[in-house]
Order: sequence, then C-alpha cells, then structure tokens
Amino acid sequence: MTAIDPPVPGVDRHRLSRRAFLGSATVAGTMGLSGCGSLTGVLGNQNATATTTVQFWTLFSGGDGAAMKSIVERFNDEQPLGDVRIERQRIPWNEYYTKLYTALVADTGPDIAIMHQALMGRFQAMLDPFDDFLGSDTRSHYVPTLYDRMTVDDQQLALPLDAHPIGIYYNRSLFESAGLDPDAPPTDFESFRAACDAIVSETDAHAFASALDPIGMMRTFIAVLNQRGGSLLSDDRNSVAFDGDAGLATAQLFADITGNYGWDVPNADNQRARVAFRDNNLAMIVNGSWYAAVCESIDGFDWGAFKPFIAPDKQRDVTESGSHAIVLPRNPTRSEETTRTAVATAEWITQKNPIWGTTAGHLPAATDALNSNALRDSPLWPKSISIFSEMANDDQFAYLPRAPFNVNEGSTWDFLGDIYAHTVSPKAGISRGAETVQGVIDDVK
Repeated sequence: MTAIDPPVPGVDRHRLSRRAFLGSATVAGTMGLSGCGSLTGVLGNQNATATTTVQFWTLFSGGDGAAMKSIVERFNDEQPLGDVRIERQRIPWNEYYTKLYTALVADTGPDIAIMHQALMGRFQAMLDPFDDFLGSDTRSHYVPTLYDRMTVDDQQLALPLDAHPIGIYYNRSLFESAGLDPDAPPTDFESFRAACDAIVSETDAHAFASALDPIGMMRTFIAVLNQRGGSLLSDDRNSVAFDGDAGLATAQLFADITGNYGWDVPNADNQRARVAFRDNNLAMIVNGSWYAAVCESIDGFDWGAFKPFIAPDKQRDVTESGSHAIVLPRNPTRSEETTRTAVATAEWITQKNPIWGTTAGHLPAATDALNSNALRDSPLWPKSISIFSEMANDDQFAYLPRAPFNVNEGSTWDFLGDIYAHTVSPKAGISRGAETVQGVIDDVK
C-alpha cells in the first residue's frame, strides 16, 4: 500500500514526553530480524580526510552493518562529492531512537540519519523536509511506490534506502523429496496446503513455520490479515482493528498450522524454526528480504523464495514490508551549504550502491541500484530480490503502520506466539492482544 499516513496529531517537539514519543525503549527481538542492532562507535575509513564532514548515524550490524560500512568507505575513498567525508556513528538498535530523540530535542542531531519509515510520523516535528533541496527529477531516480511512502503531511521527509518485505523461503531439495516441483512453488492457499501436506506425508521434515520471534510473527500476522481484507489499526491509528473477523481467522490459521494441519509443532521458541530450516528439518519459513543473504551463506543449501500470498479466502495479494530511509534531522546551527551537502550525500548513499541488495539482501529503492548489472548478476536477484521487486512495482506492500506507539516492542505481540503454541485459544488470544495494544495506544496519546 502506498497511501500516505498523516502525522500524529498534536506533536510538539518541546512538549512531547519521551515515553509518549518513543513508547518502550526495549525492542528486543528485532535485531534477529533485520540485523539492525550494532555497537556504538564512530566508524568508516578513518584515514580519509576532507574539509567538509557529514555526520551520519546508523543502527546497522551483521550483514547490514558490513554493507553500510563498505558504502561509507567507498564514499570516503572516491569522494564523489569532492572534498566531503562521511563520519559514520553506529548506535545499538535498542538505544538508537532514544539517543536520536535526545539529540534532536537538544538541536544537536547528526546531519543525516537512518530511520524506519514506521517512525517518520512520530519524528516529523524534529526533521527537516527534503523538498527545498531536491531536483525536480529526483522522484524518477526511485521506485515510485517506495519514494512516495517517504511523504508525510505533503512533505518529502526522507529518501528511501530500501524496502524489506517478508516472503516465504523454501528448501528446494525437500520439495523434490516430497514429489513437488521446486520451480513451481505455491501461489495460493490451495496449492500451499497441498505442498505442506505432501511434505509432511513424504518426508521427515516439518512443512511450514512463521518466523517465531514476536516481531516476526507480527509481520506474518499483518501480511495474512491484510490479504483477508483486514488491517492492524484503524485509519487514524488510534484504535485496534485486528479484533474482527479477519483477525480471528488469521489467528485460527496460526493455531491450525501447529494443530489441525500438523505442519509444525506448537512451539514458539525464537530460534527453533531458523535452526530447523537451516538443518533441512523445515521446508518453508516466513522471513524478511535480509534472510536471503543468510540462506545464500549456508554452504550447499538449495533454496528459493516465493510471494507469501497464501491466506485462506484471500481478498488481495499483499505482503508486509518495512523500509529503511535516510532523514535530515533538524539542526538550526547547520548551515544551508552543509545541509545541501548532507542531502547530496543521502542521495548518493541511496542511489549508487547496489551492494545494499547484493550483500544485505534488501530491495534497493533507487532505480540505478535496482537496474545495475551488479544486482541483476548477483545470485540473490533471481532467487529473491526480483520477486520482491515485482511486488513493489505492483503496489503489494502493506507497510508496518506509523503507529503512535513503539510497534517494534516484542512483548506487545506475545499473544501471537501463545496462539501458535496453543497456550491460549485464537479467540482469547486476539482479545488479549487487542486489549494490550489498545492499552499501549491509550497510554501514549
């Protein structure tokens, strides 16, 4: 979906409390999803020197961190903007937004910073729009559905670095062992159910599992919920909307996967599914775009990915997605010249680096990177990135909502794991989850 979310009403940068703005600072569990967690430090090519320095804050580690380190070092070595150097500071994921908020309140923020699109509305009062610093053709350098998602309240509040949607990854060898065609993965619930039943019947492996950490389950829940015509929150994001028929049906599917269908065991241990998939004991798993790089790193592992349009009684083809973006933190002491240099740096980072796809596995938002030979010739392109690119072009992303609370707080979504593990019924679990989420919303209003 590319409908533009309005900003959170009544945001005032000097009156908004830290709790209301950020919600809980704890986001345990998300690091395992996208590799965003990191170590604090000023990094990059420390030998490069330049008269002008652009301060850049990120939260990436793992494969993401290695890719961004390479991008910054390339910038500092090649100096594509002339006498300009990036000074990159990595901050741990579970501290990043708290530290960024604190710096912005004090008008001491960096020149540019990474931000998840779901948080842009909440940070809007503390960001400078890009509009006055971009050329009239800037939009043409990005996938339109991804560029437009960076607009808040009719302002271009960020430049998109990527989209990181979820898909279903599958073990091609297990498909063959089950008598399935590994070149024809499921396309709807009927073919998906047939494939799962064949795997259970013909192999010793489990058929299918969601990513089992709370945030991973939330992302799977959003995808299936939207496919059934539902949504996580109301249009104004002030109340839950997943406690209706579509949400209950999605919860029932979670329970059936480990119950009536027998495709997985009722155990929501965080790492269990990832280990089983890696060890050829699980045929299919839901995970984000970044997981392609993990699969490709496993020696001898024959894998593929397909669009996760497998909801029963599906009304539309859509998957959940997030997006990393680069924002321009408001800083009244920054000169216009430095601001223009920072914007040009953000354009270079987002547009000229296919490595963000070839190494980190994300879907680049810029057309230059997306159409580059480096990306198209990489092993990830035919296996995963081309699939995610098709979904982006077809407007099939349901973005993580710009909620008034910290949607990445894992404990908020524990009820999904309990439904999966059969420690609570689907109806009771959805009721409990709706009460929890509504309470969090009400608490930060």
